[in-house]
Amino acid sequence: MVLYLPLAPLTGFATNMLAHIVLARAFRGGAHVRIQFVSIGLGMAVTVIMLTQFLWQHPFSAIDRVGYLLLHALVYLCLGFGLFNVINANVSSLRVRMLKEYLSTDPEPISDAAMFERYPSREILNARLARLMVGGQIVMRNDHYHPLNGGVALIGRFFSALRRLLLRAG
Repeated sequence: MVLYLPLAPLTGFATNMLAHIVLARAFRGGAHVRIQFVSIGLGMAVTVIMLTQFLWQHPFSAIDRVGYLLLHALVYLCLGFGLFNVINANVSSLRVRMLKEYLSTDPEPISDAAMFERYPSREILNARLARLMVGGQIVMRNDHYHPLNGGVALIGRFFSALRRLLLRAG
């Protein structure tokens, strides 16, 4: 019986990937992070449903059931976090590409003026702001952008608090 338990997070992870593919194709207007959160939630639901089915069909103690449920839910979340980061790697890819272009003409790197011609900052910024608005992460009021509470804002606050905690402790 215990051998079937790893199927739950793996099936949840497969659900996460498939849901992301379907949702990303269905909603092409942006909101990538929201799509990822929905996909992660669907995968977690599948994982928990499968785990409860597996665990309550066999005579485990209550503490074993809770332990197995938490362990395999954590395994799923680790897989989901990995996928989240793979999908979001494109944010870093532009930075890496720009660094490669700076270094490609070494020892005399490309000039900033030439780089700004290739990557106009206004266009990059406007595209990013449009994605944030479509994703429900910011809103424009009186010609100013304001952050909205929710998923990404909570993650940002978490990492800011973690940074303060670690930097003060170190």
